[in-house]
Amino acid sequence: METLSLSEYNGLIAQATPLVCELVDGQITHKVLQLPDRSILKLFRLKRVLTSARIYPHTRRFKNNVARLDALGISTVSLKAVYQIPAIKRTAVHYRFLTGLTLREYCQTAMDAHLAKRFGRFFASLHEKGVYFRSIHFGNVVLTPDGRFGLIDVVDMRFRGGPLNTGLRIRNLRHLFRYDADIDCMAPVRHIFIDTYCQTTQLGHRQENRLRRCFETYFQQH
Repeated sequence: METLSLSEYNGLIAQATPLVCELVDGQITHKVLQLPDRSILKLFRLKRVLTSARIYPHTRRFKNNVARLDALGISTVSLKAVYQIPAIKRTAVHYRFLTGLTLREYCQTAMDAHLAKRFGRFFASLHEKGVYFRSIHFGNVVLTPDGRFGLIDVVDMRFRGGPLNTGLRIRNLRHLFRYDADIDCMAPVRHIFIDTYCQTTQLGHRQENRLRRCFETYFQQH
């Protein structure tokens, strides 16, 4: 991890475009910035109390998760550097964004049947590889120019030694459909998505039925 002085940090972000800000102690501070070369700087606050973020910092999680995804053949961002910036009590990851459109940008209003099938297969492949991406939603899945799916904002992620159990799969489906816009996008072709997902997995009949029942409630409650 590289340490940046305040002047070095200010020089790095001198012509940056703020993408995400947050309110901290009554002041608006930067959280995600796009630098002039279109790379991304994502900042994390240093916690004052002992939490998991102190024991296993977000920057380390991000770096390790990128490496694990690469090893599994899953497209993700390209990490350039990891920083600690004591003067502003922040750490940061500097990375190149994954080229393409997010699933939310690509779909706009509704998803077509072909894309629903491909996405169902991709989502199932994550679970079969033991990837539990808690922050997954249509804004964190990218469709690259060569037609592959990839993942961004990969801090909140765990890797299991084998395929996810049914409970984790159901929880992750709930994460995927946490936003009304994403539910609306998937609703017309949801049966194609879940059929393809189930065909790609090794779930037993009872586990599959349980997953399908839970999946359908996300759309009935909307």
